[in-house]
Amino acid sequence: FRIAQESLTNVARHARASTVVIRLTEDDDAWRLHVVDDGVGMASPETAGLASAGLAGMRERAHLMGGDLVIDSMPGQGTMIRVRLPR
Repeated sequence: FRIAQESLTNVARHARASTVVIRLTEDDDAWRLHVVDDGVGMASPETAGLASAGLAGMRERAHLMGGDLVIDSMPGQGTMIRVRLPR
Protein backbone atom coordinates (compact mmCIF):
# COMPACT_ATOMS: atom_id res chain seq x y z
CA PHE A 1 0.00 0.00 0.00
CA ARG A 2 2.70 2.51 0.97
CA ILE A 3 4.64 1.91 -2.25
CA ALA A 4 1.51 2.57 -4.33
CA GLN A 5 0.72 5.63 -2.21
CA GLU A 6 4.21 7.10 -2.65
CA SER A 7 4.08 6.39 -6.40
CA LEU A 8 0.87 8.39 -6.70
CA THR A 9 2.28 11.17 -4.51
CA ASN A 10 5.27 11.44 -6.86
CA VAL A 11 2.97 11.58 -9.90
CA ALA A 12 0.89 14.34 -8.29
CA ARG A 13 3.93 16.38 -7.23
CA HIS A 14 6.33 15.95 -10.12
CA ALA A 15 5.06 14.15 -13.22
CA ARG A 16 2.54 16.62 -14.67
CA ALA A 17 0.76 13.53 -16.00
CA SER A 18 -2.73 13.41 -17.44
CA THR A 19 -3.09 9.64 -16.99
CA VAL A 20 -1.93 7.12 -14.38
CA VAL A 21 -2.60 3.40 -14.61
CA ILE A 22 -2.22 1.18 -11.54
CA ARG A 23 -2.25 -2.57 -11.94
CA LEU A 24 -1.92 -5.14 -9.15
CA THR A 25 -1.66 -8.76 -10.19
CA GLU A 26 -0.93 -12.04 -8.45
CA ASP A 27 0.72 -15.17 -9.77
CA ASP A 28 1.91 -18.36 -8.11
CA ASP A 29 4.86 -16.82 -6.29
CA ALA A 30 4.47 -13.04 -6.21
CA TRP A 31 2.33 -9.92 -6.15
CA ARG A 32 3.19 -7.47 -8.92
CA LEU A 33 2.41 -3.76 -8.84
CA HIS A 34 2.80 -1.57 -11.93
CA VAL A 35 2.26 2.19 -11.78
CA VAL A 36 2.57 3.89 -15.17
CA ASP A 37 2.13 7.59 -15.94
CA ASP A 38 2.34 9.68 -19.11
CA GLY A 39 4.15 12.57 -17.43
CA VAL A 40 7.45 14.35 -17.96
CA GLY A 41 9.62 11.42 -16.85
CA MET A 42 13.04 11.58 -15.19
CA ALA A 43 16.50 11.96 -16.71
CA SER A 44 18.00 9.28 -14.47
CA PRO A 45 15.68 7.30 -12.20
CA GLU A 46 18.61 5.56 -10.53
CA THR A 47 20.26 8.87 -9.63
CA ALA A 48 16.89 10.34 -8.61
CA GLY A 49 16.29 7.28 -6.43
CA LEU A 50 19.46 8.00 -4.52
CA ALA A 51 18.56 11.66 -4.03
CA SER A 52 14.84 11.27 -3.39
CA ALA A 53 13.69 10.03 0.00
CA GLY A 54 10.39 8.90 -1.57
CA LEU A 55 11.96 6.71 -4.25
CA ALA A 56 14.61 5.38 -1.89
CA GLY A 57 11.90 4.58 0.67
CA MET A 58 9.86 2.67 -1.91
CA ARG A 59 12.90 0.63 -2.90
CA GLU A 60 13.76 -0.05 0.74
CA ARG A 61 10.20 -1.21 1.55
CA ALA A 62 10.25 -3.61 -1.38
CA HIS A 63 13.63 -5.03 -0.34
CA LEU A 64 12.56 -5.41 3.30
CA MET A 65 9.68 -7.58 2.09
CA GLY A 66 12.02 -9.72 -0.05
CA GLY A 67 10.99 -8.07 -3.29
CA ASP A 68 12.39 -5.65 -5.79
CA LEU A 69 11.47 -2.35 -7.39
CA VAL A 70 12.43 -1.17 -10.87
CA ILE A 71 11.93 2.35 -12.22
CA ASP A 72 11.83 2.87 -16.00
CA SER A 73 11.71 6.47 -17.13
CA MET A 74 13.02 8.87 -19.76
CA PRO A 75 12.45 12.60 -20.16
CA GLY A 76 9.19 13.27 -21.96
CA GLN A 77 8.14 9.60 -21.94
CA GLY A 78 6.57 9.13 -18.52
CA THR A 79 7.54 6.72 -15.77
CA MET A 80 6.81 3.08 -14.98
CA ILE A 81 7.38 1.67 -11.52
CA ARG A 82 7.36 -2.12 -11.28
CA VAL A 83 7.33 -3.87 -7.92
CA ARG A 84 7.52 -7.61 -7.27
CA LEU A 85 6.77 -8.87 -3.76
CA PRO A 86 6.87 -12.56 -2.84
CA ARG A 87 3.62 -14.09 -1.60
